[in-house]
Amino acid sequence: MSERPHKWRDVAWKRAIADGARDAMAYFMPDLATVMDMSREVTGITGMELPVKDSNSDEGMLVSDVFLNVPVIGGEDWDVACLVEQQHEPDKDFAGRIFGSWIRLRASRPTGRTTVFAIYTGGSKDVNFYTETCFGFEASIKFRTFYLPSYSVERLREDKRPFARVMYAGRLSLGTENDIALRERYALEILNTTDEGKYDNRQRKFILEFADRIFRLSDPKISQKVREAYKMKTVSLEQYVAEIDKAEARMEGMEKGMEKGKFEVARNFLKMGLPLDQIAQGTGLSVEEISVLR
Repeated sequence: MSERPHKWRDVAWKRAIADGARDAMAYFMPDLATVMDMSREVTGITGMELPVKDSNSDEGMLVSDVFLNVPVIGGEDWDVACLVEQQHEPDKDFAGRIFGSWIRLRASRPTGRTTVFAIYTGGSKDVNFYTETCFGFEASIKFRTFYLPSYSVERLREDKRPFARVMYAGRLSLGTENDIALRERYALEILNTTDEGKYDNRQRKFILEFADRIFRLSDPKISQKVREAYKMKTVSLEQYVAEIDKAEARMEGMEKGMEKGKFEVARNFLKMGLPLDQIAQGTGLSVEEISVLR
């Protein structure tokens, strides 16, 4: 198991934000979402990504920030940087890293409009201000930061917005790293509360994939039943139907093979001179079916 689980948890958050970008904007930046052009997709900003190794090990892992281009109705698009830090200890440098990512985004797109928000779970709430002074230079910047431990579990449970389910799963995951039973219980709760007719396949997929990662269901200690339940729910309807068709075809083939085998056995019994009623009892075939084999 990873010695620094916040790394693969960071990956879970950033994958969810990238895959559910439109819903993430609606949740974290509702003011921007009101002017979002719904006819165009929220896209990643080319050249800003850092490689992410989607693994349960920290070895060689680089966890990127998320950089998005948000289309706006009748105006210039907005570029958004998102930072996530999931850990339990305080991080006094987090605000500085938010500032650094915003500067990086701003420098790469100097003519555009840029903003930033962050999700934080560490031990200190005061990470939304960054202040720097140096020989007469003074800068103080406030960032939009969402401190996950301050969110009410009950309120998140009642909030049915797609990305609220992600926040709910993230909130439940805090402190459950060494409790397999609790991880399974919470993972199943998320699974059972996303199938309410309020989420389309895309939304359900990024919610459940996030829960799969944040509760680390790939852990061999997690029961096969829970892993299979998630696998079934995260496949598309088309994939599901295809798997059902394959299973039915296999069953049909097996049944035909078994039926053919019964007739072969009946023929052998006839050659041995056994009575028809005994052959019927032994093979499950009717006397009439056996009679035509003579």
